Amino acid sequence: MSVHNPYDDTYLLSLIVIIDALCDAILEDTGAIREVTDSEAILTEVAGQITTDGSEQILYTEETPAGIFEPRCCKIDFTNHTAGETVVVRVSYRIAPGGNLILQSATTFAGAQDPDLINIELEPNRYGFGITIEKTAGDNKAYDWEVFYEEAP
Repeated sequence: MSVHNPYDDTYLLSLIVIIDALCDAILEDTGAIREVTDSEAILTEVAGQITTDGSEQILYTEETPAGIFEPRCCKIDFTNHTAGETVVVRVSYRIAPGGNLILQSATTFAGAQDPDLINIELEPNRYGFGITIEKTAGDNKAYDWEVFYEEAP
């Protein structure tokens, strides 16, 4: 005598159809999420060091941003700056295509700074901006700096 166990895969096939539909929905959702994240601005950093020489020197400039450009801040390390030094940091923006950089602010830092790390807030811009540093008194000193900005991917 044998046992007969008829196999019917109808139920399993119906589950595969449901799983396949769920996978398609997940793929659609992840595609939509990817579209959003790919279009978000990317925070970028550029850094360097500049040693003052008594002239107005370009610390950082962005001449031709691709579309709306959103610089966030410029950080300058004044650790080497002593009581005898005075520097002027200037921020300028270009507000017309092909125009000149127009001075928006000039900040004088005289003597030792506390805290040593200076933060300069920057503004969104379309046509470019620049930051300069000029030693007006004291010895030439090295200043580390970094600029953070957001840009379209």
